Amino acid sequence: MTPRLVVRTDHYTEGVVVAPDGAVYFSMTSASEVVRMLADGTEYGVWAHVAAANGHAIDVDGSHVVMSSVGSVQRLDESGTTIDVLAAQVDGRWLTYPNDVALDALGGALYITDSGYKQTPRAVPDDPQGRVYRIDRTDVREVAAGIAYANGIALTRDGASLYVGESVTGSIWRYPVGGDGSLRDRTLFAQTPRVPGTVTVPDGFVVASDGRLLVAHYGAREILVYAPDGALIDRLAAGNRTTSHAAFSPDERTLYVSGGIEDESGPGAIFAIAV
Repeated sequence: MTPRLVVRTDHYTEGVVVAPDGAVYFSMTSASEVVRMLADGTEYGVWAHVAAANGHAIDVDGSHVVMSSVGSVQRLDESGTTIDVLAAQVDGRWLTYPNDVALDALGGALYITDSGYKQTPRAVPDDPQGRVYRIDRTDVREVAAGIAYANGIALTRDGASLYVGESVTGSIWRYPVGGDGSLRDRTLFAQTPRVPGTVTVPDGFVVASDGRLLVAHYGAREILVYAPDGALIDRLAAGNRTTSHAAFSPDERTLYVSGGIEDESGPGAIFAIAV
C-alpha cells in the first residue's frame, strides 16, 4: 500500500476531509486558506479564507465547521462563506488554539479540542491547559480539561465514546459519552509508539465503519491503525513525514492524508492510500 501523491502544495496541509460527493477539502494553516479539489487533484482552488485554518468537519446539513487556530470556531456555507462564529470565548475564557473537531451526527453537536497552547510544551505542565468543548445549537460548554496539548479528536460511530489525543505524552484517551453529551472519566486507549531521533505525536483521527481508529502519527510518516480494544494492528506508510490528518473517501476504499512532506516550514501534500 504505497501512498500515491495527489497534490503537492507550497505550504504544510492540515484538516483533510472528504465530502459525500467525493470532493476533498484541506487547510493550509500558514496561508489561512481552505482548498477544494476533486479526488484526482484536478479543479484545485482556494475555497475559503479562514485565519490559521486547521481542523475541519462537514456537518449533516452540508455546512462546514473549520477551526481558526487564532481563536474561533467558524461555520461556513457550501460556497465557503463564513455564516457564523460558533465559539470564541467560553465561560469568560478565550479559546487559545482551536485545533480539531468531531461531528456528533446522532446528537446534533460538535466536540472540539482547544490545545491550550500556541506551541506544544516540551514536558507535561503542572496545570495542563488543553480542553474539550461541546457545541450544540444553543450552548457551548467545557466537557474535559487537564490535557497536555489536546490535539486529534473523533467519536465512535455509535457516539458512545470520544477519543482525544494528548501531544505531550503521546497518549490517546477514551472518554465515555453520557446521554446529555457530557464526558465520563477517561481511560487510556493507547500509548502511541515513539520513534528514536524524532518528535512524534498522535495528530488527527478518523474512525472506520468497522470501529478501527486510524491516527495520523505526526513526525513518523505513518498512519497507526488501532482495533476497538486499543491494540495496534497496522502501520501504514503515509507519504508526509509530519502527518497531520486523514479522511476516508465515501466508500472507505481510499484514505487521504494531509501534512508536510518533511516539516511544517516546507511544502505540504495530500497523499492517497488504497485501503
